[in-house]
Amino acid sequence: MELEVEGILGRFSDAMSCGGLSEMAPLVKAERRRIECVAVHVAIIGTSRVGKSAFINSALGFKNGEDRAAPTGPAQQVEKPVSYGRPGDPSCVFWELPNIEVAGFSPGGYLRVLEVDRYVGFFVLSSGCFSQEAAGLANELRRRGKQLYFVRTKIDLDTHGYKNKEFAEDVLHVVTADRFAHLDIEYATARFFYVACHDAGRFDFMACIQALQKNSSPPLQKHALLLSLHHLANKLELKSSLKELIPLSAVYSCVIDPVPVERLPYGANLNFLCNEIRFYRTMLGLDYQALSRSARSIGQPTFILSDEIQTRMAKELTEKAVSEELLRWTEKNVLVSPNNAKWIPLLETLPGGKLSGASTIRLLDAMLEQFMDDAYRIQRKMVDVVRDD
Repeated sequence: MELEVEGILGRFSDAMSCGGLSEMAPLVKAERRRIECVAVHVAIIGTSRVGKSAFINSALGFKNGEDRAAPTGPAQQVEKPVSYGRPGDPSCVFWELPNIEVAGFSPGGYLRVLEVDRYVGFFVLSSGCFSQEAAGLANELRRRGKQLYFVRTKIDLDTHGYKNKEFAEDVLHVVTADRFAHLDIEYATARFFYVACHDAGRFDFMACIQALQKNSSPPLQKHALLLSLHHLANKLELKSSLKELIPLSAVYSCVIDPVPVERLPYGANLNFLCNEIRFYRTMLGLDYQALSRSARSIGQPTFILSDEIQTRMAKELTEKAVSEELLRWTEKNVLVSPNNAKWIPLLETLPGGKLSGASTIRLLDAMLEQFMDDAYRIQRKMVDVVRDD
């Protein structure tokens, strides 16, 4: 995935050529803020009582009744779009849209009022056969080239035949032959999911969120979706997205408030690097809260999973540990990967020269790889525990 890296590198190089560090440093901060502030909006559509609010809460990791969670219950109906997001995380906003089963419903009129171009994806929910209104809306969304996904909710109440019937004969069965006349049935089949809205760990919940993440564009929106819904993301895609921005983080460490580091021939922003590595750890589910949730899901104490972690900084993350690891990569003087080699000319112009930036790139890259290995070990342990039970 190309996260506009070429453009970022070009802007940094131009700034360095024109005005040196005094010109480039503010731009480095601005690029970080721009990437962190990318917002994506996701629409949840359906008839009444299909589980729209519960779906939103599970996607965002809310518990029912938690502050900022979507209210659930038969009386909860919205007359205009209502937004929900994690406190302090503006990256991903889920919108519960009004009921589509109303008198005089028109797909075109409905989407026009709701500013259809705001949303990167649409989840169309139904607890049974999709209605005429849902079919018409899906046809219109597909005609406009929008990403949409069909979600059959409440499958936990009737698991008989789960994925054992032909798609068109089962949930997408329609009363009239022309209801999905303008919708490619293969397209619809590939975007159909069974979920239990209250449980993101069962059936197809993770798969439907990962489909949204995979199909989203432009790349920075996909990046924002992967990070904001990291607990449901495909870990390989999440790691790849994080890796693309490592050179930007390395440049940040070299030019924004670097401090002298013992035994290193250059300065580094150790606090920033410590926070960046902590962020990687959280994204890959190695923090204590994530481990505790995973352990509870298999009925085990947290240490059963935390004992699988082998990476030092997944357990003991301090600025001293970061400086020691940075020193190790500086002494090795290992070349950066071919994907990051294009950054070398810029790195050579930074304080500390190429060695400082290249060593930081290798440090962050190594942390991501090692954390990923830890995540796989935890996943295998969970599978083993469930199988033994």
